[in-house]
Amino acid sequence: MQDRPILEEIRKKLKAFPRHVEPPGAHDPAAVALTLLNSENGIEVLFTKRTDDVEHHKGEISFPGGRMDPGDASLTDAALRETWEEVGIEPHELEVLGYMDDRISISGYLVTPVVVYLERENYPLKPQPREVDEIIRVPLSHLVNPDNYRLDTSTYPGMAIHRFTWEQHEIWGLTGAIMNQFLELVFNFPSSEVG
Repeated sequence: MQDRPILEEIRKKLKAFPRHVEPPGAHDPAAVALTLLNSENGIEVLFTKRTDDVEHHKGEISFPGGRMDPGDASLTDAALRETWEEVGIEPHELEVLGYMDDRISISGYLVTPVVVYLERENYPLKPQPREVDEIIRVPLSHLVNPDNYRLDTSTYPGMAIHRFTWEQHEIWGLTGAIMNQFLELVFNFPSSEVG
């Protein structure tokens, strides 16, 4: 498949997706940006490795994101602002494709995943040194390959943990769950692959 048909399929599936929205209440609102990057190698997914200086999830792989600030007009604005702050992508460069299910994070936030697309190739990404130890770009074709995925039901009894591997990294937790839902929705994961 060429990237354009994949992108159109993503737009179509997200538009039709009846996402689960958690009612506001006991949890502070937050948003993450599942960022798709246009590259010469096809579509890539942007992750960050968090530094040991951040408050939560030190050293883990995550999507850019964080809690909603008073100046944010919406959760979408929060996701775009955090992406700008963490990796240097200006908000106007990102196309919002849609949203995945709201989730409660282990640290007590109500997280809305916003799926965004950066069409401009070779964008000069700039990690924010206090928060981002490393920017990780993973080909979508790698993530949708079931050989790079494991469903873990033994680490936390009663919980299904979605684990993806890339080089020396493991993507799991809330990030893994969001990635898994995106791949299930768009590609019927794990039964098909992006070719």
